[in-house]
Amino acid sequence: MVSATRNTITDENEAAAKIQAGFRGYKVRKDLKDTPSSDQTCSTSSSSDQLSIEDKSAAKIQAGIRGYLVRKRKQEEKKAATKIQAGFRGYKTRKDLKSPGSDESRSLC
Repeated sequence: MVSATRNTITDENEAAAKIQAGFRGYKVRKDLKDTPSSDQTCSTSSSSDQLSIEDKSAAKIQAGIRGYLVRKRKQEEKKAATKIQAGFRGYKTRKDLKSPGSDESRSLC
């Protein structure tokens, strides 16, 4: 179960990286199309500023995804712990009811 969760996490990280790469490529092509060819030498500083903004945006998206995945993993762990605890409680109750010397089993009969 743990390896399935890890595979899901890596798949989601790869998908996020592909989406971000696709968006960056789209943005660069759009910026190049919008700028006239004579202005390209002057636009290098603005494109680096734009890239910096895109990097910050990508980092923010990645942080959000990481936070989501951590919360999801914690929720799965909590469910698993609850299931283990419930199973143990059931086992203990059945064991206590079966034991011949317990007071509870005598009172039930």
